[in-house]
Order: sequence, then C-alpha cells, then structure tokens
Amino acid sequence: MNDKHFHIIFAVILTILLLPVIPEICHFNCWELNGFTKPIQPVELTYANYRNFKFQDYCKKKAEEKLGFKSLLVRSYNQVLYSLFGEISNDDIVIGKDGHLFHKQYTDEYTGVTLKKKYGTIEKAKIAAMENVQETLRLIDTLKQRNIPVLIVLAPSKTAIYPEYLPDHIRDNASPFSLINYYASLYKQNGIPHIDFTPIFKEMKKNTSYPLYTRYGTHWDASTIPFVADTLLRKISEISGFDLPAIQYLDSNYSRRYVLGSDKELDLLSNLLFPMSREKIPNPIFKLKPSQGTRKPKLLIVGDSYYTQLEGTCFKDAFEVVDYWKYNEDAYSTEPKNTGKVGIINRYQILSEVDVVVVMYTSVFAYEYLFGFANTVQQTLAHGDQYDLETAIQKIIKIIKSDPVWFESVKKQAKERHISIEQSLRDNAKYVLEQEYKNQKSINS
Repeated sequence: MNDKHFHIIFAVILTILLLPVIPEICHFNCWELNGFTKPIQPVELTYANYRNFKFQDYCKKKAEEKLGFKSLLVRSYNQVLYSLFGEISNDDIVIGKDGHLFHKQYTDEYTGVTLKKKYGTIEKAKIAAMENVQETLRLIDTLKQRNIPVLIVLAPSKTAIYPEYLPDHIRDNASPFSLINYYASLYKQNGIPHIDFTPIFKEMKKNTSYPLYTRYGTHWDASTIPFVADTLLRKISEISGFDLPAIQYLDSNYSRRYVLGSDKELDLLSNLLFPMSREKIPNPIFKLKPSQGTRKPKLLIVGDSYYTQLEGTCFKDAFEVVDYWKYNEDAYSTEPKNTGKVGIINRYQILSEVDVVVVMYTSVFAYEYLFGFANTVQQTLAHGDQYDLETAIQKIIKIIKSDPVWFESVKKQAKERHISIEQSLRDNAKYVLEQEYKNQKSINS
C-alpha cells in the first residue's frame, strides 16, 4: 500500500468518525424536528450519582440529543412509515380521509372521551355549564359597572366543520352532546353577547370553492381570516359603541405557499422528510377601511391559540392597545410593559384601562371554561390597585432567605444556570407568584 492509498483510507475513516458531529460543529439544523421536547435536566457528577448510574444516564441522553443526523434519521423513518403504511408516528395526530389530518384532542372531544373524563355524564356537564354561565353573567355585570362590555367568541373546530373527513370509526362514534353547542344555547337564552362561528362556517362551507380548514390545519385557515376579523370588528363595535373600521378585501392571492404556520401545522408535527402535498388556498391581502371614530379602543383578548391567526394582521391596528392573555397565563401585548406572565403583570391597571374584553375558545377548551378568567377578574378587582409587584417579590425573597434549605437550592440553581444569586432569587419569587395566581384562578373554573 503506497502513501496515496493510505491517505485516502485515512481520510475516509476520519470522515466516517467525524460524520456524526459535523452537524453540531456546523450548526446544521435544516432537519430540526418540530414539536415540544422536554429539556434534559443536568446531573452533577458526584460519587452517589455515579454509583446509581444517574450521571451515566444523563451523559447518554445528552449524547443522543447531540447525535449527528438524528433528525434526518427520525424524519426518514417517519417518511417510510407514512408513505408505505399510511401511518404517522405522532400519537396526537389522527389520519382521516382524503389526506386530512386531525388533532387527537379534538377527535376525543368529538367522540365524548373528553366529557367522560371531565364530568362523567352529560347531565353533570350540563349542570356545570349552567353554573359557569351564571358566573359569566356575574362577570359581565362586574365589568359593566366599569363600562367594559364582554364578548364571548366560540371558535369552530375542524371536526365540527368537516366531520365527513374523519375516519369511520370516529365519525360513527360521535357524541350525541356537544358542550360548546350547549354553551351557545345558554348564551342565547341569557342574552350574553357572543359569536358562534360553527353554524356560520357550516353555511360558508356550502358556498365557497376553497377549504375553510386545510388538510393539515387545526385552526381557521388564512382564507377565512378577513371574514373572521371583519365579523369581530362589527360585533365589538356593536356592543361597545366605538366606530371601528371594516375590512377591505383586496386580493385572494391563491397559492400553495401557506403563509400561516397553522395551515400546515400537523404536516410539520408529523416530522416527515418531505412536505405533504398542498392544495391551493387563498392567502388574502386585505386592509382596514378608514372609520369615523375619534379614539381607538383598548382591547383585552383572553383565549386559546385561535387568536394567533389574527395577531399578525391589520386587525390589531383597529385598537390603541391589544392585550392577549393566552390561556389566561401568558400575556402578549402591543404595550411592552403588559407582556409577561399574567400572574405577575399589573392586571388591575390593564382592567382599569381596557375598553372591551373578548373571551375566545373552541370546543376542546369548553372544558376549561373561560380559562378561569372570571375568577381572575374577581381576585384582581378585590385586590385593587394596592398590588405592587416589587413589594411582593421582595416579600418572597425574604422568606426564601429565612429558609436554609430553600436558599441553598436557589444558590445551586444560580450556579447551574450561570446567573447571579440575586437573579435566581427573583426568578424563584416570580415563580411562586405565578403558582399562587394559577391556584387562585383555578378556583371555581
């Protein structure tokens, strides 16, 4: 073997050895997997952790996490599984007819599995719903005293609008009772301002040439957003008295390039090697028409992820400030000071300044009624403007320092996260406040 052959063999072997770490070195992540993965908690190298193999297990998990081309291998496996056997490895995705995908939490709600887990029987669900509606009436009355109207928005679900694409074994086992439909009937009986988009979408479905949900979407798709935005603006204007602009539709802009990530959501979560085929849908171009209003209202939206499709549009430009409390836990706002965890922002100030409140939910979240918002309002207004975040934080920090075990844990966290002890103390104090808030808002929800 001459030197040339030796160099070639050496280069090949070295390449093979380095292949797994090349993506990590080059930050090559074009095959990055979608979805949520739980962070691997670090394990300190101690004699005890070494003896019970905790440290070794940690090293193994970290090595697997950093394994080069792991994402490519996973995607390749998923592609073979889908292309050859028509299966998806993600247990949260249900494959329907004509390539339609559904989120399992919605099919569970459709077949009554969710109701059985939450309430046991339909009668118990009805009793809980009637109690919740009475709580809603008290919420409306409380905010009415502050001249703040409340609008409930019932967002449609794909299972309700396109049941014909569900697998036969799911469609044949449809529940005879829909909790969200029951809420809609109770709202109507009690004169609660609301928009029920399910019957509206069912009627639209008869007259549109484009889908109201894409094959791989779980939210209303881009084609319906101008209509949804315009409907919301008109209803908010009606109940609040503000002259709000309408939506002006400019162009349908048909394309297979889906602008909204939610329109291809379940395709992405399938983690295939190649994207699924996409039908053309409108990606509308629209804007706000001028209005005669002298002041833009401040809007608070409490809801699930159905609002996020509106968030990046001109809809929010109709308002001076838009606060969005996602699941009544995470606060996003056009006003930076109002962004953060709902448990530790100045809720009293926001509720004192807001002009309109909209609560939006879909069928799955009818079982987490209004996300505990009614109780949040009650607790916040009862506390009044005396709440001061910094005072609350310092009070908890004092408690932490007085507890040797807790304080030692905070110091350890600071070392592991490479932050100061003071910052670790503040983070722990905020976490305590968040948990206290969650416990408060869950009462009677």
